[in-house]
Amino acid sequence: MTPFVLAIDIGTTSTKVLAVIATGEVLKSHQEFYPTQYPSPGHVEQDVQQIFAAVHGGINEVLNCVSSDLNLVGVCFSCAMHSLLAVDHRGSPLTPVIIWADTRSSKQAKKLRGTELGKYLHDRTGTAIHPMSPLCKLLWWQEHHPELIQQAYKFISIKEYIVFHLCGEFVVDYSIASATGIFDIQALSWSHEALELIDLSTDKLSRPVGADFSFTINTDKGFNSRLINVPIFMGASDGCLAQLGCGAMNEGDLTITIGTSGAARRVGAKGLKDPDRKLFRYMLDESTMIVGGATNNGTVILDWFGREFLSPTSTLADLVKVADEIPAGSEGLVALPFLLGERAPIYNPDAKGVFFNITLRHTKAHFIKALMEGICFELLSIVTSLEEVCGSSKQVLVSGGFIHAPEWVQLLSTILDKELIVSGTHDTSALGAAAIAFKALQIPFQIDGSHSIRFVPDRSKNELYRQHFIQFESLYRKVENHFF
Repeated sequence: MTPFVLAIDIGTTSTKVLAVIATGEVLKSHQEFYPTQYPSPGHVEQDVQQIFAAVHGGINEVLNCVSSDLNLVGVCFSCAMHSLLAVDHRGSPLTPVIIWADTRSSKQAKKLRGTELGKYLHDRTGTAIHPMSPLCKLLWWQEHHPELIQQAYKFISIKEYIVFHLCGEFVVDYSIASATGIFDIQALSWSHEALELIDLSTDKLSRPVGADFSFTINTDKGFNSRLINVPIFMGASDGCLAQLGCGAMNEGDLTITIGTSGAARRVGAKGLKDPDRKLFRYMLDESTMIVGGATNNGTVILDWFGREFLSPTSTLADLVKVADEIPAGSEGLVALPFLLGERAPIYNPDAKGVFFNITLRHTKAHFIKALMEGICFELLSIVTSLEEVCGSSKQVLVSGGFIHAPEWVQLLSTILDKELIVSGTHDTSALGAAAIAFKALQIPFQIDGSHSIRFVPDRSKNELYRQHFIQFESLYRKVENHFF
């Protein structure tokens, strides 16, 4: 019987479940969406039980559709980073999930970021001091809800919640742990200094384990019976797995993902120095470090513009096609696309969106094009910071939902002045999870790159975009102290 694995990618807006065979072919996939709540300014939350239901439903849907002639041999998880919720000893949620986009702890982050302790924690944990991190979220809880710190049995991520409700044990993989700001990536243990800062003991956190840590469920728990007694592997974070799923594990391979948010990443040495502290260093596994920077503002920004100013049914591809008619540089319109604050390289949770240089000739299409250019400029800032630390990139592989809008990929290629390689799928995080499972099962796995498409920069626009990038950075510096 042909073996296959389930790769489960738990993202910000949806969970995808893929059935993958060892050739890299995806036999079946299913996507289930869930909402995000914005109960007050800066608060961005989700219901972890809805996410669990999406995982449950996706697994059953895929297994019900895959032929019984095929043999399910493993399951592996990819998951978004920086989430946090409090649970009791039964694993029941005491709070909603606070996700990466939440900025309620801006005051705590700004107070800590410039201190010697803040610098030490960034260096030691690999995670920037920013409201995205569970470290800052816990500082906020300590200040505003100290009773919750005492009441909670554990503080965990989305993935830990799902794993607990499958196997009954609180465990966290090194990759997710390394994005908390509380985990010492050198010692592979919870950081004593971080725990002292938030006045938390290790028994309030899960046990760290490797990406290939596995468990099984011996009752169906409402799942398709094919899942019983099949090894379920912890996996890693979505960002790190996207690097693996792109097949970008060689020195000099740069990956760029634009989905709801965006990021640029390289494989880096464990002891890599980042003196300006503009980058993250997250673990894929015990021996592999992924270095990069993330932007809060990806396709979510165009989704917002389309929903609010065009039509609720506007797709990303629709918006990009409209904007493609606009000349490079948006006829002078400049956008700072920081509607969700910003992470790398400025780490300013108070940053806001700005449209500058507006005239009567500017249409909705101009505004879309300026937002796309602004997001590309922000990625250029991240890539520049990354290459200053890691050296020049040899090849650039891109993934994420934006690859379904080839005009935007072309724009990114031109602004970066780099050739971009687009793989045949944007489900790279899920394919990375499949790779972890097959490796743990000692089954050779091949990520199929035969359907890659290459985008070459339009160098006739280089000088124009070089000037606009200077204007973009200058505009931010002029307004950075005026956000409120």
